[in-house]
Amino acid sequence: MDDMKLKDPRTCRIFFSSPFGGMEEEREELTKKYFPQIHHFCNKYGVNFVAVDMRWGITSEASASSQVINICLRELDRSDFFAGFFGQRYGWHGRDDSSLQDNFDNAVGRYPWLDKVRDRSVTELEFLHGHLNNPGALPAVLCFRNKEYDDKEREEGKKRGDKKHVFKYSTESDLATQLMEDLKQRCSQTKDKTYGVHLSYPNPQECAKIIFDAIWKYLNKVLPQQQSTETETKRSILLAQHDAFLASRQKMYGVQDKNLSSLLSLINKESSSPLLVTGTSGCGKSTLLSVFISKVKSEYRSQFCLVYHCVGHAEDSTDPGQILQRLTDELEFAVDVMEGRRERTTPSKTEVEDVRDIINQLSANISQVQSKGKQCILVIDGVDKVSKTSRTEEVLFWLPRNLPDGTKMIVSANSSQSDIVEELVTNRSYDKLEVQELSEDLRQEVSEKMLMEVGKELSPSQMRKIKESNAAKNPRYLKVLLNELIVFGYFRLLDQKIDSLLKSGSVDELFEKVLERLEEDYREIEFEGNLVEQVTCAICLSRQGMSEAELTDMFSVPSHIWSPLFFSVEKYFIDQRGLIQFGFSEFRDAVKRKYLADENLRKKYVQCIANYFEGQKQKLSKLHTLKNSEFARISLELPFAYQTLHETEKLAATLCDLSVLSYLIDGNRYITEVYDLWKSTGYPWDEITEKYLAVVDLQVAELYINKQEDGGVDQESPGLMVIDDLWNINRLLDYVHYFNGCEKVLERILDINAKNYNEVNKSKNLTREEALYMLAVVYHHNSKLQKSTEIHQQVLEIREKRVPDMSTADKSDLAKLGHSYNGIGTNYQITADYEKAEEYLKKSLECAKIGNAKNDMASCYQNLGNICLATGDYHKAMEHFEEAIQLTKEVFFGHQPLSLGLLYNDLGVCCRRLNQVDNAEKYYQMSLDVKRNTVGNRHPLLCQTYVSLSFIETSKNNYQKALEYNQLAAEIYRESGTPENDVNYARCRENIILNLINSNRMADVVELYIPFFEFLEKEMNSGNVHLINGTLPLVHADIVKYLIQTKQDEVSQRILKTLIKTKIVIPIYYVYLDEVNKRLNNPGERAPKADWSEGAMSVDEALQKWPADRRLLEYKFRNLIDAGNSGTLIDSFNDVCPRIYNFGNLLNFVWEMFATSKIFNNKMFLEFNINALNHLPENDVECFLNCVRNTAESYEREKQPEKALRYYKQWAEQDKDNPQPYLKVCYCLAMVGDIEEAKKYCTQAKEKANMDGNNDQTDIQQKILTMWNLLEEAEKEMNKES
Repeated sequence: MDDMKLKDPRTCRIFFSSPFGGMEEEREELTKKYFPQIHHFCNKYGVNFVAVDMRWGITSEASASSQVINICLRELDRSDFFAGFFGQRYGWHGRDDSSLQDNFDNAVGRYPWLDKVRDRSVTELEFLHGHLNNPGALPAVLCFRNKEYDDKEREEGKKRGDKKHVFKYSTESDLATQLMEDLKQRCSQTKDKTYGVHLSYPNPQECAKIIFDAIWKYLNKVLPQQQSTETETKRSILLAQHDAFLASRQKMYGVQDKNLSSLLSLINKESSSPLLVTGTSGCGKSTLLSVFISKVKSEYRSQFCLVYHCVGHAEDSTDPGQILQRLTDELEFAVDVMEGRRERTTPSKTEVEDVRDIINQLSANISQVQSKGKQCILVIDGVDKVSKTSRTEEVLFWLPRNLPDGTKMIVSANSSQSDIVEELVTNRSYDKLEVQELSEDLRQEVSEKMLMEVGKELSPSQMRKIKESNAAKNPRYLKVLLNELIVFGYFRLLDQKIDSLLKSGSVDELFEKVLERLEEDYREIEFEGNLVEQVTCAICLSRQGMSEAELTDMFSVPSHIWSPLFFSVEKYFIDQRGLIQFGFSEFRDAVKRKYLADENLRKKYVQCIANYFEGQKQKLSKLHTLKNSEFARISLELPFAYQTLHETEKLAATLCDLSVLSYLIDGNRYITEVYDLWKSTGYPWDEITEKYLAVVDLQVAELYINKQEDGGVDQESPGLMVIDDLWNINRLLDYVHYFNGCEKVLERILDINAKNYNEVNKSKNLTREEALYMLAVVYHHNSKLQKSTEIHQQVLEIREKRVPDMSTADKSDLAKLGHSYNGIGTNYQITADYEKAEEYLKKSLECAKIGNAKNDMASCYQNLGNICLATGDYHKAMEHFEEAIQLTKEVFFGHQPLSLGLLYNDLGVCCRRLNQVDNAEKYYQMSLDVKRNTVGNRHPLLCQTYVSLSFIETSKNNYQKALEYNQLAAEIYRESGTPENDVNYARCRENIILNLINSNRMADVVELYIPFFEFLEKEMNSGNVHLINGTLPLVHADIVKYLIQTKQDEVSQRILKTLIKTKIVIPIYYVYLDEVNKRLNNPGERAPKADWSEGAMSVDEALQKWPADRRLLEYKFRNLIDAGNSGTLIDSFNDVCPRIYNFGNLLNFVWEMFATSKIFNNKMFLEFNINALNHLPENDVECFLNCVRNTAESYEREKQPEKALRYYKQWAEQDKDNPQPYLKVCYCLAMVGDIEEAKKYCTQAKEKANMDGNNDQTDIQQKILTMWNLLEEAEKEMNKES
């Protein structure tokens, strides 16, 4: 009795045995006074307390089928403690009682010793099985009531004329009295092997106390001890559980079956690819593997070391790390056996940390086995049932890819799990074995085997019906069908039963028939409601399954009603850490179809779950303790039930419970679920923040009152006691990116810390330091960059003092120092001070490298990559991002954390900048996939990727699609309470405006732009200039241009006056501002009076800064040309010339202005060209020719041929092969009367034009010919005159 342990480590079952009547007060005293204490104590150790009392009534079904003794003793078999108590009644007994003897007959097969005690009462049978047959095997306390108490009660009954009362306190007969006395004596003789034998307790209250004291002593011994001893033989216990499951499956395949033959053929191959056994649900994958395992163990033991694991059918069998650890331990045990060592009583590892380490050890153990001359076969049945430890994990990340050569790996999975099949077959090159359906012969063989085991058989015609049924080719269908026939008790109606069952065309339809049968078998008159419906619906609608204790408590199911049902359906359920879940998806589907298709019924049972766990929550202390494990089940069921019921207020109240929040937030495992739950309430995050802070205030007040009442002078102050709760709240708000709330919470932490300064120890000082650091980070997110940097510097000073030498620093201190450098660096990055940003980020990277903090290294590389992106070094940026991705994958092996999604987005931006659009789009999609998987579909972190995708669509001219992406992002930002001054939110709003501009929806643009600009202006005036400095200058320019076109001059002027004070100022702003100033100050088109107030530059001053800007020059020169202001034009031109690199471009630009002016001013054009000739570079021949030509033509237009002649001759001298200038010289000479000289130039023009008498003459040749004819005529006239 000293080494007793619970049979189920998570459940303590105490069997209470007594006759039917006369013991009600003892039971009531136990139930009301002591059971709650036992429940509470067990819960502290994570154990469920189940009180098993079969004396609360015998069901009519159990009586009719004579299963009372069987059920009672089977319950005893799984109980941990026996508590027996008698009054004067001995209980149901009698060799002549045929009904009782039928019960003996039905139970004697399982319990042969019953045949010798057929004269004893059912209660004594329980005493025998629970204690006397093997004293000390099961802890026990035995009590017998004093006869005087019964005599007194019997007399009172007689006085009242209450025959039933008299009956309950009277012995049945002299024989019964003798049997009772004999039982007492035997019990007394075994007293030293019990927790007490009490032969004469005075009253029910004393009996209840005796039993409670014994149980309490037992629990105080077993529960604390269990934690240190339960792993002592863990390997053998787990192996037995797996073997039990496999044994239950080894009935469906014969040796000649094709599936088995295919599997066995693997053994004979020297080397083979790993194998995936797959097929539909219920096709017999587990059964096939069970037969294969049995075959290998019996016939190939000398050749192979076989280790196997059945997911979901043993304790801790669904966790990836635990699966690998168990296989590793099994191989280690095999090596020990080969080397002649005993089994180790303690496992090599008790806790799984990094899956990679276990995989390495697994490979090492395989190599050890191989060194002993054996090959290893690893079988994992049901990899599709392995629990996901987080939403970020990759498919089968934990399943080893590279095991030592010769290792044979076999896994099974449902074919409907396409991601698993693709991963194994496509990505990992597994061979695939599709489990074939049962042949008709095999269906008959299986049926005969199963029926024979329970002594039943079918007629040939009945068997034919089954084996010819198309649905029976599925092994699960066949097995469920046969189980239903086995429990059917009416042989004459068997044909009807078979026909009825075979009408079900699928496994889930067949399970509906099972539900109907269960309802019929377990409908109790004394129990209100449909028990089968209640239990199955509660399990189906729960989030994790339900424990037996929860189900029986929720629906007030007494043990005598619960046990028969549970034993009947346990083969269809699995037990996961004490929680009952459906063992087959088809069973769950049947429950959904039969019951839960009715929405009212669905709501009813969700309400039952909610009411139960709300009741459990109310029983617990209102004062929150962070390590209150009792809140685990409440936290994982109650909020989700309220969410389903749309009980918004109750859901909010539950989430605000600090114990619930603590459990769900711990380790961030359920933080996404908390986010989703809050979203479903519709509450904005500012209101949620206030709710949490109000709860904290109330907690502080209650703690203060308790402290005053207890007089706890040395107790920690109430404020400090809620610090951890505030941190939990901050973690949630940080996760959802509600940084305004984070500010409030962190300020509250710092306030509490300051008020309790005298109590603050070193750890609390570190809390203050961490709170300051986090506040600086929050200020960064809220665009309060100056405040953020100030606090970062304050924290940095503390941390630098703690780390005088990085090479010898504590890793934790070094990491914190690196975080501070990183925080300051990212602030400078936002303000575009990239030099300082890089300086601090490289310091942060140095800290991370020294401390080998790979996650921090990844963060630094990501930020450095973003600096390279901003400065245009895209290839370097890509290198940084790829380095960060590699490090992140190393840190989060097998998982795709949120940080990886952010990196994919950055890599996509890099590819887009390098015009690798397809790659960019691929990375954006990868980013979305990771983000959606980690934070859901409506988190602000998705917005950045939506915005990035909008750029892709814009590049494809899909402006509407781009707009939709940006609008979706903006909608998410709004609903999540993201502050307007969030940098990314601001960019998103700007992108919407840009999309509308691209779509030419300028009226819509203005409607959005004006409030957006007012917001930017407000932030700028508050010191947050980085927001407006981060906008696109040309977006503002396009909108101002539209405003000017639509005569909205005052709005334009205000916008421009603000823009020219920013870093994004561009020259066109001055052009537009000058234009607006003229219109506002000169409505009557009088001489312009410029308004350059508030330190703004004029266009001329802007030209000093941007001398080569085409828009400024165009505006300046065009205005001067249109005004005819030649002198100013020339002065301006001469002023600009020295600052322009390409004089020719400038000259051509001004000539273009003249050419496109409203009225061409030839005189001004002439003066400009003459001036230009004085500034021409000597080597710029082309400019010189154009300028000379322009001057000559201008003189020609001014009717001054003699002046034009000079410049045309210069043109001809420089352009000797061109006939045009010679023709122009000819013309001017003719105009001044020098015909002879003119003919010389005309002749030269003809030569240049290659005129050879051909009839096909060009335009220039025609002009030369015409000129020659005119000169000839002129010469004739001159000769006549002379």
